[in-house]
Amino acid sequence: MDIGREMIPIYKPYLPSNSLKYAHEAIDSTWISSSGKFLKIATEKLSEYLGVKYVQLVNNGTSATHLVAKALQFKRPDINRILLPNNVYVAAWNSFLYDKEYQIILRDPDLATWNVDFRGDALLNDKTAVCFVHNLGNIINVPKFMRENPDIVCLEDNCEGLSGKYEGHGSGTKSLASSLSFFGNKTITSGEGGAVILSDEETYEYIKCIQGQGQGKERYIHEHLGYNYRMTNIQAAILSGQLEVMPEILERKSEIFDFYRKNLSSVDGISLQKQEKDTVHSNWIFSVRVHGSNGYRESSEFLNKKGIESRPMFYPSSKHNHIRNSKFVNIGEEVTAEILSKECVLLPSFPDLSTSDLNKIIDSIKLLARKNEKK
Repeated sequence: MDIGREMIPIYKPYLPSNSLKYAHEAIDSTWISSSGKFLKIATEKLSEYLGVKYVQLVNNGTSATHLVAKALQFKRPDINRILLPNNVYVAAWNSFLYDKEYQIILRDPDLATWNVDFRGDALLNDKTAVCFVHNLGNIINVPKFMRENPDIVCLEDNCEGLSGKYEGHGSGTKSLASSLSFFGNKTITSGEGGAVILSDEETYEYIKCIQGQGQGKERYIHEHLGYNYRMTNIQAAILSGQLEVMPEILERKSEIFDFYRKNLSSVDGISLQKQEKDTVHSNWIFSVRVHGSNGYRESSEFLNKKGIESRPMFYPSSKHNHIRNSKFVNIGEEVTAEILSKECVLLPSFPDLSTSDLNKIIDSIKLLARKNEKK
């Protein structure tokens, strides 16, 4: 690491004082648990931003994705098979392993987009659901898939996709159910926290019930086996403040991603995510594929010495013991997933990145690419 230079972190949330004022108000009010006015305020703000009617706030993105699986179980109990990508964050797979014994079929991603194209899959039928994952915020055109496959139930793990769009609509808004995450490294955050977007009132009422212990309209009378997935009023207060400054965050993130793309898109030995037609990237985490890399450990050590924190691309499913050994998971081919996990590096992408920091990161990535070319 450069002497006298602090590490450039992979991410830090954008938290100006005005975005935290509601959190202080929530604490002062003593409404700090799962009741309080900010839960309603944050829900309304998020619903308005997404242009949807049915939104349920929850305690984190993993809970949200689990509730997506529960929405499928509620709405289509006849479905027992799920198609999912191979190279995503583990919560997308776990969510379909928690309860019902789904047969989970994993597909290798596309080398250009780093997403899976499920169109034309031999297993598509009315007893198979598809769960799209917008990897690192690169949005898949789900409405196009739905038009081409009208009998297939579609779900979305949209935890990395907030602010992304497909065909002019917010990602996650056209499927039966989709999830959002407000973890500390997400575009907007509540520390932890998440949300579920539902397509119809019946499913929404069910999800709203089971995320709160299954309690019905009468206190302590429970209608379903439920979970304690409730967001706190403090989390909702932070989220409300974040939603107010979201235009600032998105503008700055867009500038950062444009700067990266402009300076790295034509560099030999480097590839960027290719975006699908009629989609808008969410600009969550910027990543590069450095051709010929011996693996993330080598790349991260190189960047660490330059004072730059990084992260690996999500590993293929076979790297995880419980997935590899599960009788409910069919892993299939992992050729592309293996290449991406070996060659891709996630770079600092937070809103307060300075131009000098960006130039340092870009120069370091160019050096890393040249280093690999000489091998």
